[in-house]
Amino acid sequence: MRIQLTWLLIFLAFFPLSIAADSNFRLKISTELTEDTAKTSEDEDADPSTQRLLNLRYLWSSSSDNWALDLQLVSELNYTLDQERNPWLHAVSQFERQDRAFWTLTEGSNHSLIALVDRAQLTYKNDSFRASLGRFPNSWGRGLVFHPLDVFNAFAPTLVDREFKRGNDSLLIEYAFKSGSEFQVLTTVRKRLVEIHRPSNTFAIKYSIPIGMAEFETVGAIHYGDEIFGISTALPVADLVLRTDVVRTCHDQADCHISGILNIDYTFSLLGSPIYIFGEYFYNGIGVKDLSPGYSALSKAHTRRLGRGDLFSLGRNLLAIGAHVSWHPLWNQTITVLTNTSDKSALLQTYVSFAPTDHANVNFGLRVPFGDTNEEFGELIVDDELAVGGVAGVFAEFIYYR
Repeated sequence: MRIQLTWLLIFLAFFPLSIAADSNFRLKISTELTEDTAKTSEDEDADPSTQRLLNLRYLWSSSSDNWALDLQLVSELNYTLDQERNPWLHAVSQFERQDRAFWTLTEGSNHSLIALVDRAQLTYKNDSFRASLGRFPNSWGRGLVFHPLDVFNAFAPTLVDREFKRGNDSLLIEYAFKSGSEFQVLTTVRKRLVEIHRPSNTFAIKYSIPIGMAEFETVGAIHYGDEIFGISTALPVADLVLRTDVVRTCHDQADCHISGILNIDYTFSLLGSPIYIFGEYFYNGIGVKDLSPGYSALSKAHTRRLGRGDLFSLGRNLLAIGAHVSWHPLWNQTITVLTNTSDKSALLQTYVSFAPTDHANVNFGLRVPFGDTNEEFGELIVDDELAVGGVAGVFAEFIYYR
């Protein structure tokens, strides 16, 4: 990895100096305090868990008429008292450290300090053709909260900071037709973890076509050895926008399931304040209707998707409703409610955003779950000695841009 970074720096040094460049940075400091999130039979009254994060991102970009180069370097210090608070989210962080970090500067039982390159994208474009090579983010589908079609580091349903999506090492070729349709070919490579003896790369094609005011997309992909075929649509209905994703995924060419989302959103004004509301239904084809057996109810294919960060849901039928209210040009509030319609458990999250200056933003809020043991948003029994989830928490984050 150090050799790759050296070549990147050499390339930057010889990039034409006549091309205008832009650079800035983003500092994020966040903290979250929750109830005990990993309970054992011997420690049922453990102290609350605290997680603190310091993230510094340096952004550099340069472009000409046909060429563009985007580079983003990240240093991150993560301190968590309880690293095992969630078995599949813990697996995601382990995957990220092994696959993404150029250097792990220091790592212990409750902290890690890493440095990584999150963007290193070289792009060539003309009127109808575009090709990008390097590390950059990819996004599929039209989900607002749940993302069954997005297999590229999808955002978790409760994630507040969504400004930067984690990059993938990819080659993307896009061609736009005069009719307005577009064809894309994408290949993404990943380092396969030693303990996982399965394919780890992604190859995909996507075709997008406008039909009147509507948009229609088809996607075919091989992702970690799974075959994926998806259809995504967006259709304006009066002042609303109706979106759908339908995805068929086959594991080892035999075990297949269909997932999908249906969402709608609307913006209006009330007493001079803009209000955005939405609703989204998610049918999780790989999910389970009955979580009463606990973690053992999940299939291996399901836990693999949880571990990769392709999926964040356990149950079969989920519903999300939410609103974003602008109380003042500097003050905004977001409210989201997630519900498993089978077991009736739910999660309420609300947070307030405050922009004290043009270069800073502060978010603070809380999450409150409602659910019994072995329900989607309740406490999940992993084994005889460990139970996770089902906890309330408060969080705050400060973001500074320059």
